[in-house]
Amino acid sequence: MRRFNSNITKFNLLILSCYSVFLFAILQFSFIGLAESQTHNEIEFVYNIEQMKGHLEQAIINKENGNNTLTHAHIQHPIIEIYDSIEAQLASVDSNHNTLLFNSLNELSKNADNLDLSQFKEETNEVNQILNKAIDLIVPEDNSTLTLIAASWLLDATNAEYEEGVRNGNVIQIIEYQDAIGFISRSESLLNETLPALNQTMKSSADETKKLFAELNSKVESRADIDDIRVSTNEIKQKISNITGF
Repeated sequence: MRRFNSNITKFNLLILSCYSVFLFAILQFSFIGLAESQTHNEIEFVYNIEQMKGHLEQAIINKENGNNTLTHAHIQHPIIEIYDSIEAQLASVDSNHNTLLFNSLNELSKNADNLDLSQFKEETNEVNQILNKAIDLIVPEDNSTLTLIAASWLLDATNAEYEEGVRNGNVIQIIEYQDAIGFISRSESLLNETLPALNQTMKSSADETKKLFAELNSKVESRADIDDIRVSTNEIKQKISNITGF
């Protein structure tokens, strides 16, 4: 009888042990899934903010060229096309900053036509500072891997915008063409921002990537075929993948 009870006890312990391992595995995968989801949300947030910056870069260039119509269009894109994608996430962390960003973009749009170039650059720089602060609120610590993945995503957006903007060597949609230029610029800027955090091997790969960006910019300037653009963006994305390990 004692032997029988002992066997039952051992069996119960085995069941309990298996259950504990199973529960630990479930919790572990849950935490991993949560971490991956959170990281994806952070990458997407940075990616959206950087698109806004790309639009504002193009707004300044158009203001310099005296084209207020395109200037206004590039300010409107962050408000109409992107803001909804970041609003809830930013508001959940700092509702005041969320309101500040929205109001600043709208004020810039409203005043753009009446500002001279110097004033416009100054106000656009203020909006960019607010955008930078928004990133700091969502991603409080420097994360070169996250930043580089966002840079890679911007190249996917570049392909889409360029394909809409250029056909047979001609610009058929100027705003989309300029969007592609702005997104390449922001992608390259993100690469440069990560350089201090990279080891020597990674920096060597980053230097090679910078050369690829120069080639890409040259292709875009000459209005190359979209297939040629994709070759360059894919090469850069592969280099970024080699650096991040993702």
